[in-house]
Amino acid sequence: MQELNNEINMQQTVIYQASQALNCCVDEEHGKGSLEEAEAERLLLIATEKRTLLIDELNKLKNEGPQRKNKASPVSQSEFMPSKGSVTLSEIRLPLKADFVCSTIQKPDAANYYYLIILKAGAENMVATPLASTSNSLNGDALTFTTTFTLQDVSNDFEINIEVYSLVQKKDPSGLDKKKKTSKSKAITPKRLLTSITTVINLISSFFTVMASPGGLNAVRTSNFALVGSYTLSLSSVGNTKFVLDKINYDVRERELLGYLFQEKVPFLSSLEGHIYLKIKCQVNSSVEERGFLTIFEDVSGFGAWHRRWCVLSGNCISYWTYPDDEKRKNPIGRINLANCTSRQIEPANREFCARRNTFELITVRPQREDDRETLVSQCRDTLCVTKNWLSADTKEERDLWMQKLNQVLVDIRLWQPDACYKPIGKP
Repeated sequence: MQELNNEINMQQTVIYQASQALNCCVDEEHGKGSLEEAEAERLLLIATEKRTLLIDELNKLKNEGPQRKNKASPVSQSEFMPSKGSVTLSEIRLPLKADFVCSTIQKPDAANYYYLIILKAGAENMVATPLASTSNSLNGDALTFTTTFTLQDVSNDFEINIEVYSLVQKKDPSGLDKKKKTSKSKAITPKRLLTSITTVINLISSFFTVMASPGGLNAVRTSNFALVGSYTLSLSSVGNTKFVLDKINYDVRERELLGYLFQEKVPFLSSLEGHIYLKIKCQVNSSVEERGFLTIFEDVSGFGAWHRRWCVLSGNCISYWTYPDDEKRKNPIGRINLANCTSRQIEPANREFCARRNTFELITVRPQREDDRETLVSQCRDTLCVTKNWLSADTKEERDLWMQKLNQVLVDIRLWQPDACYKPIGKP
């Protein structure tokens, strides 16, 4: 709690300093409309959002106690908890409307348009992209963010909130030729209607500039960056690259004024296409390994035989050889892919069917091949080939150790790679 309080005070100091710097930007001569002003707005936004997350974390700690993070229940009835993992986000692209991009290119002196993305996974994991602008970050009709973000040591039920913010720095209109305006036709067009609505919004907004700052008494203002879109990533997002932005948070006064224009997920006045592109990659931090001799039951010309093999558990597979030295010199005789295992949990083999002591059983399946035939260990069911694997250790302790590590691997691959493995069968 003391560490959280210290960090809250640090962010409040940043909020105060950034506010003071922005208060100095009174005209173009003092930085108004400059990149430095936009960077100060970015720092103010990041510090404000970080402080809010820290306060939420502190309040949860006060209400729920220090055991809050340890309340996760074990998977099923076993004692095996899923390993932590890492999540990497990269190649972030934010498409903009084509007509908006064209208008900014045709009138580069009208305004500066800045965007940034904040990724939130709790108070401990919050990162923000550098500023991207329509003047230097466009690739076609999309803004590109080249930074790669990695969140370490997260659980499989992680959630990452993506928030898209924008800032418009309007240029001084005093240099515009006002005579051209009077000579134009006064007919109402969709573009003029949109301009009129925007002008009214800006006029009304000027009456609401004084508001309570989330930085506390020492802060004098809030950031001018506006939240224009958001999305929540989870493990189910893996494999997708396009995500529809939702939960557009515009000011209440603007919502009331625009009314029906906010029926869509992305507001009518937004410059965004309404979605975001990125790559998400998950990797489990499981380092379960085991080596040793196991005796494996195999079918030899229609007869059952037990063969002693040197077995290595690494990654998602059990690979086996005849001798330990073969591991470095030869390809394995065979492999058992644990992603194909349908046993809900690795358990000792039923002594009614297997009398050999210290034997455990795991069932694997794979797509059936044309040359498959039924054997003592394999059966063909519909389009699948089901194999019953019996592996025997030398002692009960070795058997229990192998079962423990195998069950840990099963928990990890089923929770972190649900689309890469078969669903377990048997008792839940």
